[in-house]
Amino acid sequence: MTLVRYDSADHVATITMARSEKHNALNNALCTALRDAWLRFRDSDDRVAVLASSEDKYFSVGADVGDLPVNMWHAVPGLGVELDKPVIAATSGWVVGGAFVLVQMADLCVASETTRFIYPEGKIGTTAGGVSSVMARMPHKIAMEFLLVGEEMSAERAYQIGFVNKVAPKGQHVAMAQEMAAKIAGNAPLVVRALKRLAREAMPKGPLETVADVRRLLDEVRDSDDLKEGVKAFAEKRKPRFTGK
Repeated sequence: MTLVRYDSADHVATITMARSEKHNALNNALCTALRDAWLRFRDSDDRVAVLASSEDKYFSVGADVGDLPVNMWHAVPGLGVELDKPVIAATSGWVVGGAFVLVQMADLCVASETTRFIYPEGKIGTTAGGVSSVMARMPHKIAMEFLLVGEEMSAERAYQIGFVNKVAPKGQHVAMAQEMAAKIAGNAPLVVRALKRLAREAMPKGPLETVADVRRLLDEVRDSDDLKEGVKAFAEKRKPRFTGK
């Protein structure tokens, strides 16, 4: 089963979560598939990505409580994979918990009028902490109400406070996001990437973002051929032959 679809046209990638039987509940498999999609986008000729869902009633119900992911941060654009290309979230229906973090870390959001954002972790009794970055993306007291009270926020309300760029009629959110993406893709790629990087550097970072920066660095070392060679050379009592890979 394909958990994430990757479609490319005219330098725009559309990355679609397709674990429909579980309403895109984020388990380890879906998080890994999303990370693979972000890696593909990073290394491709595509200039902008649209993140969407295969169903209208649910963008994602968040973490899979029956299969809690240990690697949810891998799925988040800019955290699991560092990106200097823009990402547009195209949402509809329920955007719950960890799924809200996906949208929060995207650069833009086009929300169907059916979109309902909710962050219910206080009611469930757990948190992964990634939502803390919302403080740089919403007015303080509105963000605190959203986090602590745990009630839903409509697409219109999210638009009013600047968390959503456009509210689309039902069923048109992906097309509107792709239209916006096409306009960005038609601009000078070096400038777009520079502007995103400069904006990212100016944006206050939440704790998970700082941790992710370190984890990406250390994961590269942990997964390297040089580590395997170093361990093997130590066991064989010889000088290692490092390749920088």
